[in-house]
Amino acid sequence: MSKPLPARLRAGSRSEFRWPAGLRPIPDEDWTRPEIEDTALAYDHVEQHGWYSNLDPTVDDLAQTVRDGDIVLDYSAGTGILLDRLRLRIFERQVGWLLVDASAKFLRVALEKYRDDPRVGVRLLRFLKDEKRLQTLDEVLGEPLLTRGVEVIVAANAIHLYPDLDAVAAVWARALKPGGRVFINSGNLRNPRAAAGEWILDETVWVINDIAEGIVRSEPAYEQYRAVLDDSERMRTHAQMRDRVFLKPRPLDYYTTALSGAGLTVTEVREKTIVADVQEWFEFLTAYHDSVLGWVGGTKKLDGAPPSPEAVADRLAIMRRAMETIFAGRSSFNACWTYITCEKAPPER
Repeated sequence: MSKPLPARLRAGSRSEFRWPAGLRPIPDEDWTRPEIEDTALAYDHVEQHGWYSNLDPTVDDLAQTVRDGDIVLDYSAGTGILLDRLRLRIFERQVGWLLVDASAKFLRVALEKYRDDPRVGVRLLRFLKDEKRLQTLDEVLGEPLLTRGVEVIVAANAIHLYPDLDAVAAVWARALKPGGRVFINSGNLRNPRAAAGEWILDETVWVINDIAEGIVRSEPAYEQYRAVLDDSERMRTHAQMRDRVFLKPRPLDYYTTALSGAGLTVTEVREKTIVADVQEWFEFLTAYHDSVLGWVGGTKKLDGAPPSPEAVADRLAIMRRAMETIFAGRSSFNACWTYITCEKAPPER
């Protein structure tokens, strides 16, 4: 391991929770053994950003819902940030928590934090290159858990990333027990009840790009990046890369329709204003600078060579200037977070 994990990341507890017979919570797979990547550990610190208060309503919902013996499936769990917060509320509760994600490096951090807690399991959704798709939940849960079912599924800050929500919602419905519940939150969907002046987080990325183009065209210091602005094909390629990472926001009814179509009853939709710190959001976006403004200096994936250190410095400076323009020098901005609760029909009496 490149560096020891901070004490706050090491967790362990003894519990009486038992997984279904025949289920192995931590699979014996290659991805569970490599050293933790610094980038994944850095992402885990995002939870310290103020805008991660968006998790608080979901934590409240889960704390009021889960009971001893339940299993919660955390879909797109990442490094386990939601579980970090929930444990503070229900530490003694005998609940199983299955962390599912498509990122091995993020799950590796979660595994390091919770390897010694028998209540926590992990599952990686692998990308099947020959079939050009991710594995489905059905393919990784294992028969013992598929037969038993889970009481709760939670998807925090991720549902807007799913290109085929119909398929995801259908597999959620199959994994849930009758009467099971789904808790969803996202700051990247278009809610018609959003207050005036509230942002959708990812929409800032497109505005950053627009302002950046103006900065590059008008300021001599960035003259070397102007040629790409007139290369429509190259700009289109970079825009496609950006749009794969930061998906264009879809309307709320897209989500509720897909969930209902899978047989889940939407029982509640609510929204909350979350205050985001501009500097913290900038720091978050710097991890994705290749996607945000990859045309400034180019990227290895699209242009065959990585940007020079000077180009990266220019890219980040332009991003920062653009954000200062967007938010008129303010230190924070308001974002709208949407919370959706669903339920699978309870068993017939």
